[in-house]
Amino acid sequence: MTTAPGPRPALQQVTLCAIDTRAPQLALQALQRSSEQVDFARVVLFTSPEGQGLASQNGIEIVEIEPLRSGIDYSRWVVECLPAHIHTSHVLVSQWDGFVTDAAAWSDDFLSWDYIGAPWPDQPEGRNVGNGGFSLRSQSFLKAGRALRLQNFHPEDQVLCRDRREELETRHGIRFAPPSVARRFAFENQKPRHPTFGFHGPYNLPRAMDENHLIQLLRQLPDDFFRSRDARRLARALLLRRMPVAARHLLKRRHAAGKSGLNNFLLDTVAALMVSLKRQRR
Repeated sequence: MTTAPGPRPALQQVTLCAIDTRAPQLALQALQRSSEQVDFARVVLFTSPEGQGLASQNGIEIVEIEPLRSGIDYSRWVVECLPAHIHTSHVLVSQWDGFVTDAAAWSDDFLSWDYIGAPWPDQPEGRNVGNGGFSLRSQSFLKAGRALRLQNFHPEDQVLCRDRREELETRHGIRFAPPSVARRFAFENQKPRHPTFGFHGPYNLPRAMDENHLIQLLRQLPDDFFRSRDARRLARALLLRRMPVAARHLLKRRHAAGKSGLNNFLLDTVAALMVSLKRQRR
């Protein structure tokens, strides 16, 4: 769960941002959650004109960009366009499914590096720090990424942190945080060993939100999410965290979106049994 309010780190060298033209309301909520724990120099949601009706809260700026219709469009915008909007020494890039969960886990040592993101446990040393969905990037990293003049942008974190990492290190002097530092910063596909500053991944949301808030979030997600592998992983995570009502809601949306195979049936059966047991205990 998100930690109780405590001393708020003042990170006047860091801009917090999200780039989202498909689910901007959820991205705005994620930015708000992070802003409740940390004082950033600036907090910005980059979104399309369709998102301009959003009410800015807690000093979050809404900046208009062109609609991003795909993951490729997102990756291109992050590499080519984001650098022009960042005027602090670092930017914390987040998405709707990631935010600050423990401000006390912040360390000023994080600012010593040009890039920090959650480790990738399936990658070898030297290519295993990435995850752009909740990542701290320096001005030097932003400029170096743009200078690569990439033809293939997607996924931008894999391209920059794996495919072109050696070039960024040798030609541009970019310093990627080691896995030991990255594990203190955030987690994604690996269970955290200790509190981290933040996280990324929809299947990790049950660690940071209660069931009622998760149900509200699920109601706002577009249908294409419920057709994804991430939705199935989230259903399993909800059951493991004993949140069967949210799991059933997700699985019904998944069925309505066209995913109704054996996996969905089995997960729904387990969720129904857990809901029934929950009611009997009351």
